[in-house]
Amino acid sequence: MTANRTQNTTIDDRLILELRIDASGEVTRKPTKLGRKDTLEGKLLGQIYPGIRVARVSVPYELTPYEQSVVENRMASLHYGGVNYKLVGASGSAKDGKFYFVDQAHAGQIAERFQHWPEAAIVYFAILVSDCRLMVEEPDLRIAVVKDHVLGTNDCRGWARESLYRKLKIGTNRFCQFRLAFDANEPKQAKGALKAMSDRVADRLAVDVILPESACKPSLKGGVRFLPQLGTSGRTYTGPAILGIKHISRQSEFGSSYTLIEHASEEALQFELKLWALERIKAMRKAWDEGDYQALFDVIGKSEVTTMDDGAGFDLDSLERDDDPASEGCDPAEAVLLADRSGNAIKIPYVFNQLNRKLARWAFRACTSADLRLPSFALADDGVLLEHRGKILSASDWIPEDSAITSLAAEKGLCIRYPIRMQEDLLPVRHLTNTELVPALKQALGSALDESEVTYILDRQLRMEGTYILHSKTASKNGGDFDFDTICVMPSDQFPKFVEGRIAYGERFHQEKTKHQKAKSPWWNACPVAMKARGNRIGSITDLKTSCIAAGRPDLAYKLVEQLQNALDSLKHRVEIDESVVSEIRKEVAPAPWLRYKRERRVSDLPAHLEVANTDKVGRLYNVLRKEVGFLPDETGNGFEEKMSIEDFRGLFSGEIVSQEMFEECQLINSIYGDIASRIVQREDEVKHQLKDAQAQWEGVRGSEDKEKRKTAVLARNKAQAALWEHEQDARDQFSSLHLFVHYWAQGKQENRRAWAHAMNTVVTGGSGSGAVLFQSFPQEVIDAFAEVTGGQRVRVRLPKTVNGYVWFDGEQRAFLVERMANPQGPACEKRVFLFQYKGRRSLVFENTSVPVSMEHS
Repeated sequence: MTANRTQNTTIDDRLILELRIDASGEVTRKPTKLGRKDTLEGKLLGQIYPGIRVARVSVPYELTPYEQSVVENRMASLHYGGVNYKLVGASGSAKDGKFYFVDQAHAGQIAERFQHWPEAAIVYFAILVSDCRLMVEEPDLRIAVVKDHVLGTNDCRGWARESLYRKLKIGTNRFCQFRLAFDANEPKQAKGALKAMSDRVADRLAVDVILPESACKPSLKGGVRFLPQLGTSGRTYTGPAILGIKHISRQSEFGSSYTLIEHASEEALQFELKLWALERIKAMRKAWDEGDYQALFDVIGKSEVTTMDDGAGFDLDSLERDDDPASEGCDPAEAVLLADRSGNAIKIPYVFNQLNRKLARWAFRACTSADLRLPSFALADDGVLLEHRGKILSASDWIPEDSAITSLAAEKGLCIRYPIRMQEDLLPVRHLTNTELVPALKQALGSALDESEVTYILDRQLRMEGTYILHSKTASKNGGDFDFDTICVMPSDQFPKFVEGRIAYGERFHQEKTKHQKAKSPWWNACPVAMKARGNRIGSITDLKTSCIAAGRPDLAYKLVEQLQNALDSLKHRVEIDESVVSEIRKEVAPAPWLRYKRERRVSDLPAHLEVANTDKVGRLYNVLRKEVGFLPDETGNGFEEKMSIEDFRGLFSGEIVSQEMFEECQLINSIYGDIASRIVQREDEVKHQLKDAQAQWEGVRGSEDKEKRKTAVLARNKAQAALWEHEQDARDQFSSLHLFVHYWAQGKQENRRAWAHAMNTVVTGGSGSGAVLFQSFPQEVIDAFAEVTGGQRVRVRLPKTVNGYVWFDGEQRAFLVERMANPQGPACEKRVFLFQYKGRRSLVFENTSVPVSMEHS
């Protein structure tokens, strides 16, 4: 027997509420996402403060001074759903205007954690809300905090005992990114990376975790004392602590970028990059012409596995194995192409549109960055710590500064960390072999180690899986540290001319990671500090720098390096972008012509040829490669392939018994999908048109002597650009929820799914849409049908990870998400969450997300 109960979506106190403040100060709730919502599960914040109420609040980026004052006032006095919320910090999304608020009862405690320092809270609150894949709460964890480089530590990199690794089921040869909350008396937090130290070392030092001071955020206050057990000065803490693991090192691949290719020597461009890209394009064309979609996806890549933010669950076992993304299955559009032997699936409008977008992204990447696939690693340090004949030995920063420890076989490589500010950021290093490494290790430790000890250190601390080890001074040259920065490497055995060209270029400019005075405001200025954190200029400055290099003006590009670093450091330090420098360079340098095409959705919209300067290496590469890619529009301007009407696939299913009720319910779902999708697309057309008009107005007055006219026009243009960006973010969320809604509805059809798929196919093919709703509702049944009728192979579809539930409609076309829930106290129960009521074409009621009164006692 199943008992029903209803639940208002707002009473789940572990849910992170999504709110928005508009330019007038009005507070609204964002549409609730389906699937796995963002909750406090897997976050330190939820573990530290049971019962805390959390809201993530979005504010506009472009505001007039008056509008900004209105928004700041609303942030300072935010009430919603009977809760008084206070601003406490942000995460990496601060640049997008998203901030965290908590209920007033907990706000003071969090302010105390961050020393009533708003800049620290904006930068480091992310420690408490990071998604940790693994978490352990220890009642008596012994933690020592020492100076950086003491006991083999380094910048943001510490140690954890091996038994703690094993408790978390992590291999002791792995480098881990961690988040830590500790010290119940004066709460603190830390972030960075860990290596494993042996239990013998930990027992001898009487600690479980060793942290460098740089890992504690914000910096610890108060003095240190000498710790005889450790033989050094520092601080110790014993008591309850929560340790979360965010990532674990593993070798993977990075795609290249035009910000890398622009630094290639002419020889490398002509004889390595161009040839590499031509081979990739040749492989793509061969696969396309032969209808070999498996080979095609091997070149252009499959869709990424759904992330936790998209509603996926997480398999703990995957931390300990190298997952093959293919084992997770394919997305529906890819799966049907692999299953179909007739060659007709590509002509389904939905499938064609999906593949076209994928090809457009790949084609731009291939033409501007040669589609390189570079090995990537977690950046790690050379710190070692061991017990040898009763003594503790350690070393830090002992490898030569021009070297690296890696699993790569290449003799040399360029260590690359994004964003690339300048050619000097491509760090040339030689790769150490054990012949040189082992004697240097023994010398650094000042002891003759046993062979078993050498093997242990190499395996557990120096040649950890998925790591690339540098000296800290070398890592700092392109802004790297050891809190799990991810880098990629251009190896000399694959790209010798590129590597040699970089070495020959030398060091013409020096810009280390800056350490300006840290900004520190009073806590009552938390809202103004948060508003200052909005805006991400990194991308726009990077593209302007790229345009300078393309125009043959490296002198201007170097001027922007400092501004790019200021953009990276502006929140933490008292430093700001010099807008006058950026503005003057914009007047002097036109944008590289190919940059405007990086977001095209159709490969045929990428022009066959561009007028580019001879100094524009990326543009010249584009002109050579674009024609080789093909898929150019014909004389009528049409794309590269004619699509079939969705009606042509009406006979895909046959022989199933479909009731009128099934048919009508499929019609309802199809109508809802079409109405919501068309509304999203219509809004996109509107904001694009507004941006086009605002851009035209700005272009008309940018040369005017009237400063106020220019200021008004540029603000309007920026607002329109921000509106488009916000719409794109919302549209992604809306389509994600729409797809999950359809999936949940179909998930409830456990019996005779093929008949349901037949009914949906009949409904969809009777219209003029793309067929998307069919692939979102019954993808596996569609793929199986194609395999059957064409003699193809069944391909498993990757489905979103969802709760155990389904969508149910009542007699008034009100949609509910019904989640089946276990009940330890009695019979199983269901939680019903009201989604919307469908009133007909384009008429959906979302505002009231509470359960209708008539359902409260069902």
